[in-house]
Amino acid sequence: MRPSITRTCALAGVCTILLLLPLHAGAQQPAGVVTPSATAHESMAPATAIRRVGTVQVDGRLDEPAWQMATPITDFTQYDPNEGEPASERTEARFLVDDEALYVGLRMFDSDPAGIQKQLARRDEGIDGDLVEIYLDSYHDHLNAYLFRLSPAGARRDATLGPNFNDASWDAVWEGKTSVDSLGWIAEFRIPLSQLRFDPTRAEQTWGVQIGRKIARKGEVSFFAHTPRSEQGGVHRYRHLMGLGKLASPQRLELTPYALAKTENPVVATNDPFRSQNQVVPGAGLDLKYGITSNLTLDATFNPDFGQVEVDPAVVNLSAFETFYPERRPFFVEGASIFDFGSMRTNNSSAGYTFLHTRRIGRRPQRGVDGDDIAFVDAPLETTITGAAKLTGRSAKGWSIGLLDAVTSRERARFRLEDGSDGHAIVEPRTNYFAGRIKRDLRQGNTSVGIGVTSVHRDLGDEELRPLFRSSAYAAGFDWMHAWANRRWAFDGAVVLTHNRGSADAIRSLQVSPARYYQRPDREDVLLDPTRTSLTGHMAEVTLAKLSGKWRGSLTAQDYSPGFEINEAGFLGETDVRGIAPLVSYQENTPNRIVRRWAQFLFWNPTWNYDGDVTFLGVGAINEGEFRNFWSYFLRADHRPRVIDPGLTRGGPVVKLSTGGSWEAELTSDRRKRYTAGFYMNRSWNAAGGLGATYAPSVAVRPSTALRITLSPTYSKTHAMAQYVGTFTDATVTDTYGARYVFATLEQEQFSMVTRVDWTFTPTLSLQIFAQPLVAAGDFVDYKELARPRDFAFDIYGRDLGTIQRDDATGRYTVDPDGSGAIPSFSFADRDFNQRSLRGNAVLRWEYRPGSALFFVWQQSRFEELGRGEFGGRRDLNALWGVRPENVFVVKGTWWVGR
Repeated sequence: MRPSITRTCALAGVCTILLLLPLHAGAQQPAGVVTPSATAHESMAPATAIRRVGTVQVDGRLDEPAWQMATPITDFTQYDPNEGEPASERTEARFLVDDEALYVGLRMFDSDPAGIQKQLARRDEGIDGDLVEIYLDSYHDHLNAYLFRLSPAGARRDATLGPNFNDASWDAVWEGKTSVDSLGWIAEFRIPLSQLRFDPTRAEQTWGVQIGRKIARKGEVSFFAHTPRSEQGGVHRYRHLMGLGKLASPQRLELTPYALAKTENPVVATNDPFRSQNQVVPGAGLDLKYGITSNLTLDATFNPDFGQVEVDPAVVNLSAFETFYPERRPFFVEGASIFDFGSMRTNNSSAGYTFLHTRRIGRRPQRGVDGDDIAFVDAPLETTITGAAKLTGRSAKGWSIGLLDAVTSRERARFRLEDGSDGHAIVEPRTNYFAGRIKRDLRQGNTSVGIGVTSVHRDLGDEELRPLFRSSAYAAGFDWMHAWANRRWAFDGAVVLTHNRGSADAIRSLQVSPARYYQRPDREDVLLDPTRTSLTGHMAEVTLAKLSGKWRGSLTAQDYSPGFEINEAGFLGETDVRGIAPLVSYQENTPNRIVRRWAQFLFWNPTWNYDGDVTFLGVGAINEGEFRNFWSYFLRADHRPRVIDPGLTRGGPVVKLSTGGSWEAELTSDRRKRYTAGFYMNRSWNAAGGLGATYAPSVAVRPSTALRITLSPTYSKTHAMAQYVGTFTDATVTDTYGARYVFATLEQEQFSMVTRVDWTFTPTLSLQIFAQPLVAAGDFVDYKELARPRDFAFDIYGRDLGTIQRDDATGRYTVDPDGSGAIPSFSFADRDFNQRSLRGNAVLRWEYRPGSALFFVWQQSRFEELGRGEFGGRRDLNALWGVRPENVFVVKGTWWVGR
């Protein structure tokens, strides 16, 4: 019976009421609370800079006469906890300027100097203690800004900001010092003009400016330019910075060469002819940054090394889709926001993609080398990036441009056969990656339109590569963002076309991939064509959103055609999706007797494929907020009616899932404290008997202002009723189109412990340690086959159908579907598993001069897999330490040269 949408929405309404009940008690507004209102940007008093006279030494003192000549600004307004009230402590900010730099001096008065929380952290890391931040809209386009932060202990952060991004990967070369005294604390900034972008043709510079201060013990955040919580904040709300005069654009050239020595300690056999332990590998490369004009910057890297980057966490992935890992490499992360495409101001969506996923550049070679007659293999773990360059810029007239080009080299693997002969195989062809992005901002940033393109070209001169790799892949799209009524409303969207070319075998692999399964026997819209040498598709999505006020919401519509394929340069999981995603929310920021603020969300996600089958119909409710004691909470409940799953059989007929649901909850303690804790848990279930649970406590400890230790253990348990095992052809089973689709009930348990240690000795010397032990086990029981399409029904071998036997010597099961009848038997390997893994690294970073750093890196990995499905958390963790580790040690030095 098709589930009733009315009944589904009614259930969601009940969830909403239940989640809201605890919060309505005492919801009246306390006496004395200020009702904030928005102030027009043009009517707010500006800040004024004066020309520097005399010397200024950046030492965190502000004792030079030049500072006393500048007029301070002092009018700061609370954003938290008492929104709209004047800041509880006085702040004075002064600005100086000369031909080379902007100077900012801030005196933060404090009635209790002993209560100032002086936290140290590595550059760009989060700070829970006191801090001050400067925001500069130097283009004065009301869209983009630069952020500079200091804490009383000197911890620094710099970032670039835009309408929909906050990019902390940008590391400018600037100076900042702080001091603490009996009156409070002082922060002094010197920001070279060469690190900023502005229009040098203006006779009189006017910038946007924002200043924020945090007083940790009070939970207070105040701003120079106040925007109420009920309104859309951002760069367009900044005040003006006047008095800068005419500024000449400085020449910008930065060179950062590096040299390294790496020693590897791999686990290898003693008679391995290709690898040995303790191999020493030298390396060298160069990064370049050159200001072609005041608006265009060229970044280039030659033979880059990213050994200092934190390793990816381990996962156990039993799905048909690859795991998404975010980009961490500095060259690709810095300035990545300018390539951002298709952003929509929506709170709910049914599908998603990443237009440019730079992890594709330099990834692990995609071709494996294996065979029964191969004794040893020496294959590269990553593809070498020969060189890469970016051209980025923004003009004063609202144009932004980003061009990226990278070349990766051909990679070979060596192997030795059992007979002693050697050979080699190309495992990754030479490839060129290109991405381009152009955007125009109109109406002071209320409207933007843009295009984005990506292309991938491979050198497939070797015949053996053509069946495995696509020769070329293209994506081109148009996107827009439009807001009105002081950005209270928005209408955003994007359209993307993709085209992939290659041999018939290469394109067939796309057609049968988990994203589309063209080979499905009951498919109606698009069928498998093994003769195709290209694949074309599209994506289109739009959203209408209300962004301000207590009542907010969004309505998003999405269409991903079956042929849409962007994975050569981007990231896409599932396509063949059409859907709408409405959400409505209510936010209350006026404190009551229980909470300081809370928000309620109600959403629905109906989706269907191009065959017209409803593939998702989930409805849910979320309630989140912050208590009066600064503890925060999160509650969510979901209901999922029966829908069609086109991918459960991995290319076979569709299956109709059982009704299910889930709930999750999280509680986090006051982050102002030196010791904080949290607890997250979720439970899920379905009518067929499937269950799932996750428990994730966490604790963060600051024994000192310089040391932070975070422990995040996670335990999960799953009882899955239909874990895919394999497909076996059998013409006698006509109900399932001539194939048996074999599943099992899976009992899976997993435990991991993410540990991070951040020890910041000085603002320029830090040690970061990451470690993640993980143990997991999967026990496959009740092997069975799909009884019929479009139903969640199975016949268990040995009970409902035929016989099943396990050969303990080979670890394989043999199934005879009709006992001693004429139907042929088939076999498959036991899928039970135990995995033990440890991934970790330690990075000691010393910025011995501005822009130049030394890195000392230690990486260790351990991995062992057994064919036993019994979980033993303590046993497996103890056994993990007996697994032989692989170690990598790196010493890397960079030297910044700039003008």
